[in-house]
Amino acid sequence: MSRMKIFVAGATGNVGTCVTKAIMQGSSYELVGGFCSETGKDIATAAGLKPGGLYCIADMQYALDEARPEMVIDFTSAGIIMDNLRIYARNKINAVIGTTGLNEEMLAEARELAETAGTRWAIISNFGRGMNFVMDFLRKIRPHYPYVSIIDRHHADMANAPSGTAISLAEHASEGEKGPVKSREVIPHVLGGKVSQVQILSQRMPYPGPYSEHEITLGRPDEMIRITVQDFSSEVYLPGVFMAVDKIGTFPPGTVITSLSELEG
Repeated sequence: MSRMKIFVAGATGNVGTCVTKAIMQGSSYELVGGFCSETGKDIATAAGLKPGGLYCIADMQYALDEARPEMVIDFTSAGIIMDNLRIYARNKINAVIGTTGLNEEMLAEARELAETAGTRWAIISNFGRGMNFVMDFLRKIRPHYPYVSIIDRHHADMANAPSGTAISLAEHASEGEKGPVKSREVIPHVLGGKVSQVQILSQRMPYPGPYSEHEITLGRPDEMIRITVQDFSSEVYLPGVFMAVDKIGTFPPGTVITSLSELEG
């Protein structure tokens, strides 16, 4: 049985190196190429393995032409993800996207691209099982708790604020009555920004790169619920990523999946 040929975009990033290492050390998939800004960097070396003779290329189209993958796993950045998706659509390649920071306008274009090209994409802001359980829980409980606040904590070099996960949490908590807050902001935005009228605050500190934390507080009179999800390594995302790799091809052409629960049916 032939192994699925995988191409990793963002191959030298925190998640990308975990993905490439898992592929190289496993037997289910074959790594055929990678994209990153450091052209010529050995992908195996970046993942902490012995040199493997497979090198990153900074030109996406050229890299895909060389690799001829069946599937792309993309953990790049919000600044280039739409360019990447247009290339994947043009090449009619299925993809699993973990890049965060896509807004509704970008997702709308992604859906249009996938439908036109007949590709299948999983665009999921967080592949961690724990976080996805929390998102499902938020949808169920939020109508009973009018107050909600989300804090995301990441390292100081985090590309975007808030995190894509914080945005997804806010969207999952958007349905229901909004609790009134009478405090007047003496300093603009001191109460945080808002997504779907849900308060988000971002904290950036010198945490180690792989660390991330999301704290969700829900309130109603006389009761508060506080949920904290902490991830200490990017390896926590791998089961979800490879589940998406295995399942996305079973969906109809033109499908865009945005949550793990959709993949699980």
